Amino acid sequence: MNFDIITQVRYSSSRLPGKVLLNYGKVNLLTFFVANLKKIKSINKIILACPNDKYIDIFRLVAKKLGVELFSYNGDQNNVLDRYYKCAKKYSSENIIRITSDCPFINIEIVKYMMNYYRKKKLFFLTNNKPRYVPHGFDCEIVHFSILKRANMKAKSNYEREHVTPWVYKHYFKKINNVKILKENYSGTRLTIDTPNDYLFFKKNEKILNKISTERNFIKYLKKLNYEN
Repeated sequence: MNFDIITQVRYSSSRLPGKVLLNYGKVNLLTFFVANLKKIKSINKIILACPNDKYIDIFRLVAKKLGVELFSYNGDQNNVLDRYYKCAKKYSSENIIRITSDCPFINIEIVKYMMNYYRKKKLFFLTNNKPRYVPHGFDCEIVHFSILKRANMKAKSNYEREHVTPWVYKHYFKKINNVKILKENYSGTRLTIDTPNDYLFFKKNEKILNKISTERNFIKYLKKLNYEN
């Protein structure tokens, strides 16, 4: 059973342009994110799925430097569902792990656990946030290509196409398609990059976030996050 990680990336953002390329330690957030994902040895490919706009050459250079694939999408940049589908089709992806690039601190042990659960249960779709116990920024979905293809054919609304999996949740999701990772509720914790304040928070908690993204016992580090201004 093959797994490819496809992560959507783009430069334009109304609140924080170029957010995934902001400096973090000695690298940038996207490099930090991909470097951790590459530690999951059972991943077949990591693919950056980008709109083919004036910033594509930036991500082409990043992909080359990181040794990952880059998919350049020529359609509407807001149609992320079609971008995922076309990308998965091009690379013959069997099972697609969806993690967005604005979630740079997702714990890799969670991703590995979900892959094993998905494989063991012989699923075609899996999520970790229905109901949500994981922090915002730990969201991960695994979807079989056949389900992604069906969603791309059937989804009609702008919301369904911009957010990739709403059609799947509406028409395919059952209790077994959710795996509960945490016993305690960390849904109020925010580890995603969207605003300048998010970035300042990351810089302040850099050492702790490095542990959160890789350590098996990441919960003790979640409890150490400093939310004071």
